[in-house]
Amino acid sequence: MCMKKILSGIMLIIVLCQCNSSDDNAKEKKAFSPGDRAGADKTMIDLSASKLIPELVCQRWDNKEDYEDVKNVSDKLEIPFRGFYLFNDGSMVKDPRDNMVPGSWAYDDKAKLLQFNLQNGTTEKYIIRAVGYDELVLSKPGKDAPLIKYMADGFLHKDLHNDPFYAPNMLWRAKPKAAEGDAAIHKRVKDCLHFYYLYYTDNDKRNAPVISFYGLPGCFIWYAGGIHLKKEEKLDKAWTNIFYNAADASKAYVILDKMITKKYKWDKDVSNWVKQNAGVLKQMEQKIDSL
Repeated sequence: MCMKKILSGIMLIIVLCQCNSSDDNAKEKKAFSPGDRAGADKTMIDLSASKLIPELVCQRWDNKEDYEDVKNVSDKLEIPFRGFYLFNDGSMVKDPRDNMVPGSWAYDDKAKLLQFNLQNGTTEKYIIRAVGYDELVLSKPGKDAPLIKYMADGFLHKDLHNDPFYAPNMLWRAKPKAAEGDAAIHKRVKDCLHFYYLYYTDNDKRNAPVISFYGLPGCFIWYAGGIHLKKEEKLDKAWTNIFYNAADASKAYVILDKMITKKYKWDKDVSNWVKQNAGVLKQMEQKIDSL
């Protein structure tokens, strides 16, 4: 994938300040306008007025080039989608829509340095060249290191456990080192349902302009007012690879197949299809233990 030209000239609404110490795969929604931010969901923190680097960086950053690329390709193509999702408890997830790696992060204000200590044993260091509530420009240490641009929406959850990409909510995606028993597979599927319930709810709270499932492992086909299961032989590798082997993946599919055939209440009083789907996913999560 070719790197795009780095934005030249003056970048507006960028803050670099001295401080003492945060229809299958996409559905259209109304985007935020500048006046909408004041009316955002009260369980979210709006960073648009912040001037503190540790606050501004503590959100979900997607690589801007990758984001633009995946909007223009089929969901069947596998294109890298890089990102850093940083949380205010010091935890983080690298590349949450790709080969996710959990870890921790720290910020050195004097050097304007972000350091990521990842669970795979690697350490990554980046210099903050510019930052605002919706844009972050990083580079590797070094005078001639190329700039890398990231984008965000300037919102984060007051309760981290409501963020679908918070590391504890992503454990179902961690591939096990050995075959799992029925109870463990059952829990992995239940946690998957919880993730997607949070994901729909999160997009609704952010009033996201587009809901994209690109890169996320799943076996569902999403519709406005409908959730279906893909045929087992057509499941993506991103889904089957979270299990130890094909046999365990097949057991998980059987559980979901049973769940999808149950009856659920679609709230017809709610016109927002995102909330409707979230409500059904919550019902599936609550009923799965009755199988």
